[in-house]
Amino acid sequence: MKKIAILGASEPHLPLFLKAKEMGLETYCFAWSQGAYCKNYADHYYDISIVDKEQIAVICQKEKINGIISNALEIAVPTAAYVAELLDLNGIPYEVALNARNKFQMREKVSHQKACQQPTYTLYQSGYLPSFYPVIVKPIDGSCSNGVTKVNKREDLTQALNRASQASLANCILIEEYIEGKEVSVESISFHSKHYVLTITDKETTGAPYFVETAHHQPSTLSLDIQEKLKYATCNILNAIGINNGASHTEFKIDQNGNIFFIEVGARGGGDFISYDLVKLSTGYDYVKGMIEVALGEFNIPKWSFHKCSGVYFLSKEVSYIRAFIENNKNAEWAVKYHIDKGPLQELKKSQDRSGYIIYQADQRIHVS
Repeated sequence: MKKIAILGASEPHLPLFLKAKEMGLETYCFAWSQGAYCKNYADHYYDISIVDKEQIAVICQKEKINGIISNALEIAVPTAAYVAELLDLNGIPYEVALNARNKFQMREKVSHQKACQQPTYTLYQSGYLPSFYPVIVKPIDGSCSNGVTKVNKREDLTQALNRASQASLANCILIEEYIEGKEVSVESISFHSKHYVLTITDKETTGAPYFVETAHHQPSTLSLDIQEKLKYATCNILNAIGINNGASHTEFKIDQNGNIFFIEVGARGGGDFISYDLVKLSTGYDYVKGMIEVALGEFNIPKWSFHKCSGVYFLSKEVSYIRAFIENNKNAEWAVKYHIDKGPLQELKKSQDRSGYIIYQADQRIHVS
């Protein structure tokens, strides 16, 4: 029986554990015990932080692990790469993982290879003041919209810098030109530097100042021409950064003239149910199984078994009407699953502030009514 290590054990990661078990794999789970919802689904559980790469590597080496994986968890990317490289398992190089976690290095790699047009950007240094506004201020190592703020004028810069600094383990901040336009992400999987674009996700957000997503929809309604440009740019970006194995989630903005701008890429599947649910619901392709296959070095080329529309609407204070939408449609034939937290709705400043969701699959995009 082959063995796979899984980093992270919160409830959203359950599909990884279930799929590994379905594939007949012996599972080794690494995660802190607090919030480790999935630990009882693993064959072996270790109460170890997923950033403790050296200790995890020792255990994986001792147990002769055949692959290591995580998904939709940004801080797990370097650990998975470190262990894979040390044990000669399939994955991305450790240095690539570090670059994929560093939004400045990411931009530098893309710029050097001229892989895609990007916003103007700079690392913040004490005393620096942008020469133009609006700008986006973000931590170089953040995720889930943590610490991201649009700044329209100089007077608001200090507050945004403080917010970004608090969300950064590296205490390092990136300042970017703000691009007005439509937000999308490209979901893909790679094996030995061959990239397969699975689908493109349209996004709805709260807008300024925090831009937290309130909905995702697949497939995209962008023109086929723009979609082809996005696919081409995605492959160029993955090559430029060196993401040669595993899932990836690449974010873009498209302006009113149809120009595409690279925003950032994660060397893992998209969160917010994108990689765990929406891709399979819209294409029929088992994305989670594909990720495990890559980790084991036993990849099968993706096949789309159908073409459906899928999506998720999130509940928050800004979109409070979603509560009634969920209540009224939770038993609809297109409703896949839903959840509503108890208590008051929160203002969205980061993804974790959401209070519920409803996921759908249908022959056409479901609109809130």
